[in-house]
Amino acid sequence: MAVLNSPKPTESEIESYARMATVSEDVLRVIGSTRAWTKQYPVVAAIVRNPKTPLAISLSLVSRLNDRDIKMLSVDRNVPEGLRTSARKTLVASQSRKQ
Repeated sequence: MAVLNSPKPTESEIESYARMATVSEDVLRVIGSTRAWTKQYPVVAAIVRNPKTPLAISLSLVSRLNDRDIKMLSVDRNVPEGLRTSARKTLVASQSRKQ
């Protein structure tokens, strides 16, 4: 947490923290709820794919993913079941809009 509160963590540092499976849920919650960091797509994708991310944070960010990442998320066994289900529903809705 102290690193996140430092004056200038870079975008790549935040992305690497979001990818870490050993980081605590609190750190992921702070990253996922900080608007400046979630403006960047790689950070959003890393947060959603991390199995330790709280479900509420992940679900709120799923809509920002592109179709390819949503498709991969819908079959990923490392994420919670609720997130996979939401990704499947989003994917089906997206495909029906295209037709």
